Amino acid sequence: MDSFTDGNLASRRDLLLATAGGLALALANPARATENKMSLEPPMTSVVPYVEHRISSGGGVVYAREYPGQDPAFVMMHGFPDNLHIYDYLVPYLTRAGRRVVVFDFLGFGQSEKIAAEGYQYTFKQQVGDVAAVVDALKIDQFVPVGHDSGGPCAANYALDHPDRVAWLCLLNCYYSDSPTWRLPEIIEVFGDPWLRELARAFLSSPDQMSWLITFQDKHFQVNMPPELRARFDGIVRPIVDGNFAGGAGPAFAQMTAQVRESVAYNTSRLPDVRRFTKKVNLIWGVMDPYLTSVTAAAIAATYPQSAVKPVDAGHWLMIDRPAEVAQLLLTSG
Repeated sequence: MDSFTDGNLASRRDLLLATAGGLALALANPARATENKMSLEPPMTSVVPYVEHRISSGGGVVYAREYPGQDPAFVMMHGFPDNLHIYDYLVPYLTRAGRRVVVFDFLGFGQSEKIAAEGYQYTFKQQVGDVAAVVDALKIDQFVPVGHDSGGPCAANYALDHPDRVAWLCLLNCYYSDSPTWRLPEIIEVFGDPWLRELARAFLSSPDQMSWLITFQDKHFQVNMPPELRARFDGIVRPIVDGNFAGGAGPAFAQMTAQVRESVAYNTSRLPDVRRFTKKVNLIWGVMDPYLTSVTAAAIAATYPQSAVKPVDAGHWLMIDRPAEVAQLLLTSG
């Protein structure tokens, strides 16, 4: 996996230099981590009715929300640092069009159970199992898996394992196999590198240090964004991430990111299966993402027999930046 590792050396150097030069200053003034926050309009999900479910999966309990509507349902999967709330601004556009939508938190994240049993390990295989548990419990025969960030590989692998349950597959700014076309965000580089494990533990052990690290990462995610999208990032994305860690997602985040390289190697081994996948795949992609770029989307699309890339003028969290446009693309694809 030389291309995967080498492509992240610059990210690692940037972070370590910033850590050495800026952490003490940040800790001396913790308010820097939350400055410039703004209050934006509340998500319309606050007035959209849903049914809550708590579903057994892999030794724990998954929290899910089901919005009634017509099938095939959209079943939406979040990524590493966040939870189901990244879809709060998108869901109302889909339900308004009459579609059934399910969002859920993977075990260890959001409102799903944080498993305290000694030796328990959160894994990518477990996350695919969470998807299966949710759709089976809700008796969803066929659906559209929608995966964002690290939820993308989960959606893709579920689709490979259960093609008969999938209407079509949607990937949102994610990665899959080893490729020189993408690089890890610095925060994932720290938690995913065994040589930086002690540094990662130090960050997790201190809310101030972790807040500084997330703020450092925020600025890198926003580098290509215009002011209005930076405002949405600061006012919506960051509170979701902060709330996720405050709610106890740190252990799951640390364990999952530590397995990134192993999971990418596994996904790479499945490329022959990907090339035989006959269902349609739509990659709806925020083109301002500095890590998972449009080139990444094209590379992933090239591995599927039937695929299309649909660009959106947005950053990594495109469903928050441009919810109406992303919804329209979801509703008109397939």
